[in-house]
Amino acid sequence: MGNFIPFEDKDFETLVKQEFKNSQKEIFSLEYQNKKYWIKKGRKTSSNIFHKIFYRLLPFEVLIPVETKTAVESILFETTKLKKFDTLGVDVPKVIASNEEFFVLSDCGRDIYGYLKYSDASQKQFDLYLKKYILALGNIHNLNEYHGGAQSRNFTYSQNKVFAIDLEDSFDKSVDIITLQFRDLLLLLLSMSKIKNYDFSYKEIVYLYVEETNNSHFINKLKDLSKSLRFLIFLYNKDFIKNIMPRDLKDFCRLLKELEEL
Repeated sequence: MGNFIPFEDKDFETLVKQEFKNSQKEIFSLEYQNKKYWIKKGRKTSSNIFHKIFYRLLPFEVLIPVETKTAVESILFETTKLKKFDTLGVDVPKVIASNEEFFVLSDCGRDIYGYLKYSDASQKQFDLYLKKYILALGNIHNLNEYHGGAQSRNFTYSQNKVFAIDLEDSFDKSVDIITLQFRDLLLLLLSMSKIKNYDFSYKEIVYLYVEETNNSHFINKLKDLSKSLRFLIFLYNKDFIKNIMPRDLKDFCRLLKELEEL
């Protein structure tokens, strides 16, 4: 794991430390010399016992428990991964400084989820954001890496680029890279289930991802997943049941139904 990064500007360091003491938020922004920065407090990562039990009962990749890390270990892990991604050519925020309590990042725009769900973008703009999001994840995977939290809220858009953020999650070394990349793709698909205002196809998302990566075998893995949860699709196809389903479950069933048709 890497080392902490000292501040180069003492005035900036004083400002950040003062704001850190005054803020109750885990992540907050501030401006200094007409530039925006983000301060992220260290936070431990872990999965509770129920999460681990559910994964044993239902070994669904999204439920893979995250590695337990202290707040300090999380800071070192994430800042090291950000610097590694930057070296590999992945668009990520710059790590300005770090210590045992927090780290400082350059601003890299609004999160993709905000653009996809809350903006007044046209369908054409939506399609552009979505495509760049998929390609950004594919680029990470082509470098034999994984994101760890590939939901749309953990990617941002700025100056025609998509940036990967929130890389704090890590996993037991027994979990192979292909499994973690498949988990990333599932998280991307699941995060899209919350988008209501635009037209999109899960199948087109999967096909674009596969076209850009070496993970063509993920199509069969997705179909197998859909088959293993076919009972949900059966219920979804019954109008009287579908009408009383919670919206999130309906969205998940729609995803499964499209995956079945890959």
